[in-house]
Amino acid sequence: MYRDDPLDDEMELRELVGDDAVDRLHAADVARDRHPVEVALDVLRVLQGWVDESTAARWFAQPQKRLEGRTPLEALAVGAYEEVEDAGRAWAAAHG
Repeated sequence: MYRDDPLDDEMELRELVGDDAVDRLHAADVARDRHPVEVALDVLRVLQGWVDESTAARWFAQPQKRLEGRTPLEALAVGAYEEVEDAGRAWAAAHG
């Protein structure tokens, strides 16, 4: 893992998208090899390479066509990890 302190990373995510959103990701019952919070942090890092933090935070809360009208947070909570990662990369590339 490339992060120095996962707890600091989660705190950053909480500051950007809110405690309620991160708590919902923690509560998601998704049987996968990665956790939704971990994927959200990976996508956040991609977005931060292209846009400012407030724009990245808004992306997580806005319905996305690539996610069938769901927000990235909603999609992560049901395990649509690859779809969110793809949507994040495509959106960042279009806005970079």
